[in-house]
Amino acid sequence: MRTTAGFEVVEELPVASVRLVGVLPHLDRPFEYAVTPATAAAGPGMRVRVRFSGKDTEGIVLERRAEPTTDRALAPLTRLVSEDVVVPSAMMRVCEEVAERCAGTVGDVLRLALPPRHARAEKADRAAAEKEAQAAEEPVPEATDSEEKGPDESDPEESSPEEGTDAEDSAAPPVAPRSVDRYPGLAALIARAGSGTGPVPRASLVLDPVDAWTELAAEAVADLDPVLGALVIAPDQRDVARLSRVLTAKGIAHEILAGTEGPEKRYRTFRRILRGATRVVLGNRSAAFAPVRDLGLVICYDEADDLLEEPRAPYPHTRTVLQCRSAEERCALLFLATSESVTMRALTEAGYLARLEPVPAPVTAVRPRIVAMDQYLRDREGPSGRSRLPQEAMRVLRRGLATGPVLVQVPRSGYVPAIACTFCGTRARCPECAAPLSLRGRDGPLHCTVCGRREDGYRCPECDRTRVRAMVIGSTRTAEELHRAFPDVPLTVAGGAHGPLEDDAVPEHGIVVATPGAEPAPEGRYSASLLLDADAMLGRAAFDADVEAVRRWRGAISLVRTAEQGGEVLVVGTSTLPAIRDLVAHRSALFLDRILEDRRELDLPPFRRVAEVVGEREACRAFLESTELPDGTEVLGPVDLEGPDQAGRSRAVLRLPPERSRELAAALRAGVAARSARKARGSLRVRMDPPDVF
Repeated sequence: MRTTAGFEVVEELPVASVRLVGVLPHLDRPFEYAVTPATAAAGPGMRVRVRFSGKDTEGIVLERRAEPTTDRALAPLTRLVSEDVVVPSAMMRVCEEVAERCAGTVGDVLRLALPPRHARAEKADRAAAEKEAQAAEEPVPEATDSEEKGPDESDPEESSPEEGTDAEDSAAPPVAPRSVDRYPGLAALIARAGSGTGPVPRASLVLDPVDAWTELAAEAVADLDPVLGALVIAPDQRDVARLSRVLTAKGIAHEILAGTEGPEKRYRTFRRILRGATRVVLGNRSAAFAPVRDLGLVICYDEADDLLEEPRAPYPHTRTVLQCRSAEERCALLFLATSESVTMRALTEAGYLARLEPVPAPVTAVRPRIVAMDQYLRDREGPSGRSRLPQEAMRVLRRGLATGPVLVQVPRSGYVPAIACTFCGTRARCPECAAPLSLRGRDGPLHCTVCGRREDGYRCPECDRTRVRAMVIGSTRTAEELHRAFPDVPLTVAGGAHGPLEDDAVPEHGIVVATPGAEPAPEGRYSASLLLDADAMLGRAAFDADVEAVRRWRGAISLVRTAEQGGEVLVVGTSTLPAIRDLVAHRSALFLDRILEDRRELDLPPFRRVAEVVGEREACRAFLESTELPDGTEVLGPVDLEGPDQAGRSRAVLRLPPERSRELAAALRAGVAARSARKARGSLRVRMDPPDVF
């Protein structure tokens, strides 16, 4: 074995294969280094530091060998960072699979999976682990007969029931029904979790509004074999906190691994999970790689939420990471949601997921009464029936306030976030940066949402008129209108500039105006809910606007009491639209079936695997010309991007059947590596399955 001069090499397994973290794409492969006596303890999965291209670089040891596979002189391992196995072999295979599916590099995936090392946290947790080990080794003193019996306990042979004791008083209290028992297939999935034989159980479950996802997830974790680990992923930190409170109330020990924590606390939590101090881990997107010991069950709540989309290269969706972990670690996979997504329906129809249905129950017992403002209700009211807040909405508010809090959901925050010309309908934009203009108050001037320009003398560029109207009413303006109608009722606003509202801060008989996703969840649920501006939410400029609107509406409906408890929901919008009709129907498949059929005809995901190439105009064109794409790949573009910050940039979209997605990912990965090796000029970004491509 040849080495560079100036250091000694260990005799046993002197060669270490190292995967470098964060290197250029064309260098994303294992490199061999010599093991010195100072780094003799380096083993697979440990962090090391090496010299690479004149820089001190972090790496992960893959294996130790007796002989190198190259005839080049080997450089030494500079330093063994820690003897902790931070990347077990199974996790390394997961990272390699994620990189392959996302056309990225393993080094970038490792950077997502590993939190930065914190020496003080490592030292403190190592000391805590030693104390726990010492406490476990200490013998437990044997209890005497008198200590084993409590002060109020006596020998059962010497005790006799008191005369006159009522049998009903001695009976055990009735056990509350569990949410998990309403879905018979879930018990079978939990029983099969971690079995190690047969197919890996994977399923999707669409919750009825009566079932809180936190209760069902906590019960599933409680029913899991105690020797197995569980990982629960939720999109928002508030969802994680809610589940944590439920698990604490049930006495289930757990850890929260969140990206919002400081580096010291996060790394200490990571080490506790790594050494198996707890078997249950909660978190959001950053916890998908948590190294849970003996992982048996993974639960993902609301996988369609855009917070689960990774914004850093190689841009893997949390769903993809969990699928790779389920395949590699053979752990059960469960997707929970209040509304079924297109992806989940496609995976179910393909046989990858089993659909878990609830036991039959009366509709009034599992969800609130849901009504849409149809033509009959509008005609009955007259002109006011076509207003934004019809009289029927006011009646629902009054009935709901009599028994509890009421939720009012609006699509946007702010006062009037979108303005248009009264005559021609052209949207008002800033003449400086072309961003939308908005109103911040009742009598305030127009303001730009980007550059902050104040526009006092606005004129429509199309018809030269000066009068404007509101396209969308925000949460602040809605709260102002409701306060005038109910001046004595407590009213709060959640979301946007107002920030989040804690669950326990919801007034008992008050109104909460919230944007989608910012709705607080009071303990006793809402007595009623208004879903305002439904047509505006459906009019969002995206190909999945209708599916996303239904998901957000169902999220709000899940916070309302059932019809048996007096809960009701009013949807203010065009009642004949398929998305709104799907809300009124109970567990209907017609809406998603229609969406899937339309996407199949239009060659849209999930019936096509899509990739996006975005970058400088010349870089984008050169990449497409030099990359050998699979036969049959449909290339759309490249086209120049519009906008003041997109000058000189282009975008191309590539499509291929899903069964050949690995070919497309491999071709793009090779093209990026070749471009990196040539040191091609210009910025470029490649993404597989971008959420906003159409």
